[in-house]
Amino acid sequence: MKVEIIFEDQDILVVNKPAGMVSNSAQSVKEPSLQDWLVEKTAQNVSDDWKELVPADFNNEYGTVEEIFKERAGLVHRLDKDTSGVMVAAKNPGSLVNLLAQFRERKTSKKYTCLAHGKFRVPQGNIIAPLGRSRTNRQKFDVSSDGRSATTEYKVIDYYPDLNDQGLEKLKEFKKNLSSYQGFSLVNCWPKTGRTHQIRVHLKHWKHPLVGDDKYVGKKRVKLDEVWCPRQFLHASQINFIHPRTGKKVSFEVELAEDLRQALSFLNKSV
Repeated sequence: MKVEIIFEDQDILVVNKPAGMVSNSAQSVKEPSLQDWLVEKTAQNVSDDWKELVPADFNNEYGTVEEIFKERAGLVHRLDKDTSGVMVAAKNPGSLVNLLAQFRERKTSKKYTCLAHGKFRVPQGNIIAPLGRSRTNRQKFDVSSDGRSATTEYKVIDYYPDLNDQGLEKLKEFKKNLSSYQGFSLVNCWPKTGRTHQIRVHLKHWKHPLVGDDKYVGKKRVKLDEVWCPRQFLHASQINFIHPRTGKKVSFEVELAEDLRQALSFLNKSV
């Protein structure tokens, strides 16, 4: 699976991860991951000048800088397998621990673009609800009073009241189930915390689950989604962070993935 390089220098790689690729390697993962790809990209020797990038307060509780880099192969953060979009990776040990510290201290920001079911009553605001692992399905997360705090800022970009003729044609065999299957909101989301499945669970909590999300959309609804949208409609469109070497704020943005643009073509936009 091809990984598009958006930017590269001696310290960092910014890539556009395709949907269908797992971010990190694991024994349970059989297919090639982004981390496997990074192993090859970071295999060449690097000079010792990366040491000046290590934060002064670096704590070796989880290993030396070199050990952490070897374990992670430059992987700084993750995206779900079926989420596409922009990611930053490190090319040397110093830039890795520098970027990890930025993520931990919330000095980075990310924007996601998603398509959600329904029309938001308030077009812009914050979803504030603690998240924890589901008690009934350990692979899922729920809003939970004893969970970890989580905040997602959102802004509705466009509203699509219904499917167009092309979309209805795709769903003609499900015609009897379409009476309540109308209304979709294209939304930008900025997670202020980094909880697993945060955007997906927060939007579901507000009764606006992501189109195509087979974990958090009901079975009947997701069956309809999958006819015209090939996966969960979630795309990491922008990332902002401080460059480990220059100390300057940098921003990288990628356009919506082609398969998601195609999905939008089946909808009527509100005028």
